[in-house]
Amino acid sequence: MMRIGVFVNPYKEFIQNHFSQILESILKQGMEVYCPQDIVDSGLKPAADCQVIPAKEIPARCDMIFCFGGDGTVLRTVQIVREHQTPILTINVGGLGFLTEVKYEDFAQALKLIQAGNYIIEERLLLQGVFPQSNHPMVVLNEITVEKGRSTRVIEVRVEIDNRYFNDYVADGLIISTPTGSTGYSLSSGGPIVVPTNNCIILNPICPHSLTNRPVIIPAESKIRAQIFTDFPQVIISGDNQDIREVPSRTILEITRAPFNARLVKYPNSDYFALLRNKLAWGEDFRNKLRWSYNR
Repeated sequence: MMRIGVFVNPYKEFIQNHFSQILESILKQGMEVYCPQDIVDSGLKPAADCQVIPAKEIPARCDMIFCFGGDGTVLRTVQIVREHQTPILTINVGGLGFLTEVKYEDFAQALKLIQAGNYIIEERLLLQGVFPQSNHPMVVLNEITVEKGRSTRVIEVRVEIDNRYFNDYVADGLIISTPTGSTGYSLSSGGPIVVPTNNCIILNPICPHSLTNRPVIIPAESKIRAQIFTDFPQVIISGDNQDIREVPSRTILEITRAPFNARLVKYPNSDYFALLRNKLAWGEDFRNKLRWSYNR
């Protein structure tokens, strides 16, 4: 019997209205279902045969995770799964859903494919950020962001790569992104789009003081050492906007590739380039046609 963990965003109206239906559809396939305790505590009612346990215990017990939501829900799920590397099937019930594989209306068909073993596992690079005096590394699928926090002035981030001095970024912040995260915050800050199965890391300054400071792509095995300088007592380090920490100025952050990957369940014919075209609306004409029409 296949064991499935179900992670959702309990605050989405769609989930509130369809949660029991989702669980029943999985149980009807003869699968064993596990739900996180915090989801039940939020007010969602699980099906009678669903086992409710703490979220952090689910990845070790399950063969696969079904994640219902948008990109934020996927990022939260990866934060929980971490080193267990349990495969994650992502079902979009959110907005853009760049990280999601399956539309909810196609979920019944996806269940049949999973039962038949007709799917592939795509490995995605994760980054790990280590802080001094902390035994809990920051692990991210998209990016680690150094932000100026409540300060209104730019900060300075001194970066070393593989123990060699690289640059002093004077900017509003610095994004250290995975290929998966290249279409997230990094893209909106002028970074490149990188095919997510590539092995590399993107360094992308946020509003740099020097216009010659441009995004740089470095090897995935690089060891990055970043020290933050600011006149303000605290700065913010954000991991996928899920793990957010306020740290003192002059904190040293060491970032490397995590020793494990995220494993995303994909259709055998999954097409990333079609995803780019559809999600980013490439080729569409955004002009207001009425502006060019004089027959009104």
